[in-house]
Amino acid sequence: MAFLEYQLTNFQQRLLVHEPSDNRRLFARKRKSKAQLALEEDIHLLRCRLEQMVVDGSTMTSEAVVEVSMLLDRKINEYMNTGRKSR
Repeated sequence: MAFLEYQLTNFQQRLLVHEPSDNRRLFARKRKSKAQLALEEDIHLLRCRLEQMVVDGSTMTSEAVVEVSMLLDRKINEYMNTGRKSR
């Protein structure tokens, strides 16, 4: 069984810094809020739990796997929406 690898990114929260006297452009990141960091941790833990359930022999359609998967989806959506609100 193969699992998709992904990384939570927040490229929407990058700031472009441009000095008028200089042609260089610098990128800086906004700091993540405590809520965003907590969501990232929740997402990571749920993903690990889901992967372990499948490795241990649970079918992808079992009630427990579907429940954890739906919770993971909600957390990911919540994380994505927190990034939009801060713009």
